[in-house]
Amino acid sequence: MKNKQEVDFFIRSIEENDAMDIFNLLNDLDEKTKIFFHPHSFDFKTISNICRSKTDHYFVIFLKDKLIGYSFLRLFGYEIPSFGIVIRRGYTERGYGTILSRWTISKAKELGYKKVILKTYKENFHAQKIYKRIGFKIVGESEDKKEYKMELNLQNL
Repeated sequence: MKNKQEVDFFIRSIEENDAMDIFNLLNDLDEKTKIFFHPHSFDFKTISNICRSKTDHYFVIFLKDKLIGYSFLRLFGYEIPSFGIVIRRGYTERGYGTILSRWTISKAKELGYKKVILKTYKENFHAQKIYKRIGFKIVGESEDKKEYKMELNLQNL
């Protein structure tokens, strides 16, 4: 059973004024996480642009008033969104990654997407455990053989 402090969280769509919090979260990641999670540059200009995006879907999770995680459904010009998530250092392995992942996947279904895809490094066992728990299946690997390609059929949820 989690204590009251750990249950006091909320998730919402990203807002323009989240840029500095996301910048700090991303730039405070440990080096291993930065190797696994690099969907875009971590510079403030890129993050500010993301916070104003009207084509992709970005979300944040707060514990009380502290931003502890960030997720997205990015289209990259395609019809199937690519899913990604990162949790702030010091807040991993407490269930927030699973909570934010499930919430983001639920949002994808609500937005009318039929499938969600992602790529994860083969050594990223922790993330794979979460993805498989949610229902993602490995469907291939990257050309360089370093990453698994995974997908989740939302019509079965």
